[in-house]
Amino acid sequence: MAQTRITKKMQKRGRLASLMIGYWSLLVISGCYSFTGAALPSHIRTISIPIFGDESRSGVPQLRERLSQRLADRIQTQSPLVIEQSRTDANAIVEGVVTAFTEQPSVIGGATERATQNRITITVSATYRDLVKKKTLFKENFSAFKDYPIGNNSARLQAIDETLTLLSENMLNKILSGW
Repeated sequence: MAQTRITKKMQKRGRLASLMIGYWSLLVISGCYSFTGAALPSHIRTISIPIFGDESRSGVPQLRERLSQRLADRIQTQSPLVIEQSRTDANAIVEGVVTAFTEQPSVIGGATERATQNRITITVSATYRDLVKKKTLFKENFSAFKDYPIGNNSARLQAIDETLTLLSENMLNKILSGW
């Protein structure tokens, strides 16, 4: 009986020791790696985002302004970077041009074999530059799309808005994670 108590105490101590080792391991690992801005050079703390150009001939009002603002909002809320209005005060800059806006049928259905949905696709050419070291960190084309039901103008406007959101997310991910 005494032997059983000793064995149970040893088992409890062994479990406690395992838990302590696991806990300390988590503390050590979490202190060694950070997910926020891990790929940003340490000297880049501010960024300028001038209003993008628009060569798409889309006719969509304020497309370039909305995309520029959406990217600035994402950077401000989801990164350690501070937005600077003046490029002379910024450590980095993102410049872009909307190069294409297409609207094409994406789903054909029914007995009439007519399009039931259209797809909005927007393509942007963006350049991210380190103004301190005078170096281009990336120059890349980003493209995103969203489908909407044909004949529904509010759904079309929402599809444009959601496509701009996807583009801004893709650009932010590239800025923060890899260049």
